[in-house]
Amino acid sequence: MSGRKPPAGAPVWMVTFADLMSLLLTLFVMMLTFAQMDAEKYQQLAGSMKNAFGVQYIKKLAGVIETDGGAAGVALKNAIPKAVVDLQIGDVITDQSPEPAKPKTPPVKKNLLKSVTTAMAEEISKSLAKVEERHGEVIVRFPEKVAFPSGRNSLTPEFLVALNNLAAVLEKTKGDIIIAGHTDNRPIHTDQFRSNWDLSTARANSVVHFLLKHTSIDPKRLATMGFADSRPLVANDSESNRAINRRVEIIIRKPNQPSQP
Repeated sequence: MSGRKPPAGAPVWMVTFADLMSLLLTLFVMMLTFAQMDAEKYQQLAGSMKNAFGVQYIKKLAGVIETDGGAAGVALKNAIPKAVVDLQIGDVITDQSPEPAKPKTPPVKKNLLKSVTTAMAEEISKSLAKVEERHGEVIVRFPEKVAFPSGRNSLTPEFLVALNNLAAVLEKTKGDIIIAGHTDNRPIHTDQFRSNWDLSTARANSVVHFLLKHTSIDPKRLATMGFADSRPLVANDSESNRAINRRVEIIIRKPNQPSQP
């Protein structure tokens, strides 16, 4: 066995190892230094940028946070206020709050008279109905010969078709819907109807029951009125004039519209 002694000092590989450890330590210290951020200084910087350009885009900042999964990214995320971090990529901070979106006005609300007239175009062309606007209310008027058999309150087939066409518009409105029955001045007294008041009210009720059963109109919007012969359109001095006065009217009242006598 040789009696040679090992060379004095540290082994050669130890020098290389020590250099490597020193470099790694320096690297970690630099990374930690770069990762530290003062939130107050960040807010000051953000305010300066906002004043200079008017807006501040978070896109680049959010990209750094999402792509850097290391210690630098975590520290950066922790240093930024939560309200800023929660912003999505592409969000913009401005000095003014965004204006709320204005709701679009449905076509029916925009021009109720035109919508009703279009829905009742066929009946109007055949003189089965009339449409007019009065005091902000749209009135659809059906003569008795179209709506009901003489002296009865049952709906005719022609009237059912007209109501179906009109209901498509009524379902899209929000105002009150009043059904008013009218008669001429000739008195009536039967087992079913004591007077013209009973007959006019019963006819209005028949229309309401049809709308309740076959449409989605809110019942709170519906009301009936029976006027008998108290509100004639023309003088009851001829058979043709009496026929004009025997009618049922569907009055569509626009939202927030005051009641009319």
